[in-house]
Amino acid sequence: MGTEPLVLGVDVGGTKVAVGAVAGARAREVVQHRTDVSSTGALLDGVEAAVNEVVRRAGEPAAVGVGVPSQIEFATGTVETSVNIPLAGVPLRQELGRRLGVPVFVDNDANCAALAEAQLAPGDGAGGHAAAAPCGELVMLTLGTGVGGGVVIGGMIFRGASGLGAELGHFSVNPDGPPCPGNCPNYGCLEAYCSGQALERDATELAQDRPDSRMHGALGDDGRVAGREVVVAAEEGDPDAVRIFDRFARMLGIGIAGFVNVFEPELLVVGGGLSRASHLFMEQAEREASARALPALWRRVDIGLARGGADAGLIGAGVLAAQELSLGNRDTEWRMAPTEGAR
Repeated sequence: MGTEPLVLGVDVGGTKVAVGAVAGARAREVVQHRTDVSSTGALLDGVEAAVNEVVRRAGEPAAVGVGVPSQIEFATGTVETSVNIPLAGVPLRQELGRRLGVPVFVDNDANCAALAEAQLAPGDGAGGHAAAAPCGELVMLTLGTGVGGGVVIGGMIFRGASGLGAELGHFSVNPDGPPCPGNCPNYGCLEAYCSGQALERDATELAQDRPDSRMHGALGDDGRVAGREVVVAAEEGDPDAVRIFDRFARMLGIGIAGFVNVFEPELLVVGGGLSRASHLFMEQAEREASARALPALWRRVDIGLARGGADAGLIGAGVLAAQELSLGNRDTEWRMAPTEGAR
C-alpha cells in the first residue's frame, strides 16, 4: 500500500461536499462541507477549500477524482447537464485541475459509487475491507429522489461513447407508463416507478381520489404525500401503501431482469436512500426478476444491497483517480488558464 500514489476522492452533492484520502475501499481524513449552490464560483471555492483541508492532513495527492450528480463528457471532464448544482457547461476537470495543481478526473456520482461497490468484499458492511479480488462485472441501481446507476465492466466504469451512457434510471419498463418525473422525455422508465418522486406521485393521486384513505390523511401543506409517509404506512400494513410498493417492486424486478440479461453482471446491488425500505420491495423484486431473466444468467448473478455506505461516492472517485493514473492518463490540460464558463 505504501508504494501506491496518494489520491483524493471528492463527492459533490446538492447539500454537502465530502473529501477524503482513498486507498482501496477505505477513506481517511474525511471532511464534509455544506455545498454552496449560490453560484458556480462559490461551489468551486467550497470544493477547493475542502480538498485543501484534506491535503493539509494527508499530504499532496498525485491526482483527485470527483463525482458529481451530473452528466459528464468524460474525456474532457465537462459537465453537460446538472440539475441540483450550478455546473452545467463548466469544464470541471480543467477548472479544478487549475485550482488544485494536480490532475483531476471527473465522473457521474453514481458511476463512482458503482466503482466503490466493486471494490468491497461480499458481506462487508459500510466502510468494509477491499475485496481480495474486486468484482469485475457489476450493476448498481441507486433509488432516491430519482433513479441512477452505474455499470462496471472488466473492473472499469462503462460510460458509452462519450461518457454520458449507463443512465439506468431511464430504461423503459412500460412504454405506455407515466411520464418520467426527471429531466427526461421518456414514459414508463424506471425513474417513473421506482423513485421517491414516483412514490409521492402515486400516493398523492390516491389521496386525492380516496378522501377516506390513510394517504389522504397524510397530505401535507403542499398538497402532496411525502415518500416517508408511504413507507411508514406500508410498514404498518396500510393496504393502499402496500399496493403502491407492490407495483414499485414489480417494475424494479422488470428492470433488474433487463440489466441482468444485457450486462450479465456477477453482482447487482441496490443502493440510495430508498434502499433503507428494501424490506418492503426487494424480495418481491427478486421474484419478479427471476421469472423474467434468462435462467443461465440469473443463476450466475448475486443480488444484494449496496455496502459502501455514506463514503461510497468519494471512495469511488478516489478509485477512479487511481485507475486513471495507472493507465497513464496524466494530461496537462489542467495547467491551462480557466475558461469563461468556469468563472
